[in-house]
Amino acid sequence: MKKQLIAFLLLISFFPTLWAQDDDATLSASQLREKGVNAQRIGLTELAERYYRQALATPEGDPSGQTQQLLGILCEEKEYFDEAIVLLDQSNTSEALAHQAFCLLQLGMLDSASHVAARAIELDTGSALAMTMMAYVETQRDNHINAISWANRALKANPKFARGENVMGYIQFRKGNHAEAMRHFKKAIQLDSTLADAYYNLGTLYCIRNSQEMAIKLLKQGLRRNPRNIRLYTALAYAYRMRRDAPRALECYNEILEIDSLHTPTLNRIGVLYCDQGHYDQAIAYHRRALNIRPNDASAYKYIGQAYNKWGKYDKAIQSFIRSTNLCTTDPETYLYLAELYGNQKKGERKQQSAYKKAARLGNKEAQAWLVKKGIGW
Repeated sequence: MKKQLIAFLLLISFFPTLWAQDDDATLSASQLREKGVNAQRIGLTELAERYYRQALATPEGDPSGQTQQLLGILCEEKEYFDEAIVLLDQSNTSEALAHQAFCLLQLGMLDSASHVAARAIELDTGSALAMTMMAYVETQRDNHINAISWANRALKANPKFARGENVMGYIQFRKGNHAEAMRHFKKAIQLDSTLADAYYNLGTLYCIRNSQEMAIKLLKQGLRRNPRNIRLYTALAYAYRMRRDAPRALECYNEILEIDSLHTPTLNRIGVLYCDQGHYDQAIAYHRRALNIRPNDASAYKYIGQAYNKWGKYDKAIQSFIRSTNLCTTDPETYLYLAELYGNQKKGERKQQSAYKKAARLGNKEAQAWLVKKGIGW
């Protein structure tokens, strides 16, 4: 019934779009942006994205940066963090910078995230959102006292700020205080029953505590509030995978592809699911589908390398990991895979050491321990 309703809504919304395609070419950037906002409001994210991109492609573009900010936040929600960073950088607002800081954090770029979060606070010293992002930065650095201070400032600026409670929960989780983290996540949901991040965090925490059934129940509740939220479907799939229910996990991923057929992180997750089951050829096929959509997707090459490695095709694994590091130089795990493969395949001690050093410089503890044992600095 749910799928039929969604299909019907899509049908009636796309008919006027199809009839008006020629007219869209004559619309201004601001008119296209407004159409995108309306589409996004009713959950048609692919259509919204199309309108935003059309707006930016018009001769006048959008000097105000409003469209870039809307599209950047949409890309953030879809986990296209690299593209979101570029778009959000074109909008000089505190909100845009706060979202940019969050995306930088997801890519492990802590120093850049800290700098951008500071700029967001400078632009609006009373922004609870900007303070929340600085709290995220500080807790990622394990500076939990500073993180709590920033989270408290955010809640002082807005005592009913659900995101402030959410980040406080994340800080407590990072400190290992799971019960306290749960309390904050639950309070965030009480303050804003549509806050997907709080459902995501609480659901993930239930999974970590091996309470998959509680996680599934909660995440389904979140999806009733956010029926087209990709992150919640991703978390629900994770819960099913932990319950060793691969078919249900695959159903969740297919739900995402119905929402956004070009969602490359989901194609990669399906690939990982098949890889875990030993279906390496199917896994690689899904990762290559992701690359057909986003040719510079470093993570897809990384996952292909993992599949080839498990398959025993080590030379192809090395080639794939190298392609990944050429596209993304900030992922220590990929360098660690390379180092281990160089060692196992006797590809040269110098290459192995170089890969370990790169992983160590990026903070990988395993690589640092290996180099210390060998008496090698990095």
